[in-house]
Amino acid sequence: MSKGRFGVLKDVKAQAQQQEPPAPMPAREADKQQPFSSTLSGDLKRRLKMGAAAEGRKQYLVLEQALEEYLSRHHPELK
Repeated sequence: MSKGRFGVLKDVKAQAQQQEPPAPMPAREADKQQPFSSTLSGDLKRRLKMGAAAEGRKQYLVLEQALEEYLSRHHPELK
């Protein structure tokens, strides 16, 4: 029997609450949130949602960290 649409996320969140949360990224004073819109494949969106829930984080914070890491690795000149 299926756990339903959000049953798996509840299990993932319960497991995440038993673990220590990751250290937050340091905020820069000059940073201010700006609107951003994009699209993702359905599978990637689902994995993002589940991964963020597992860590107890917002999806936009996971994306922000991933973009920071990508830019640091592939475009270190963009600081």
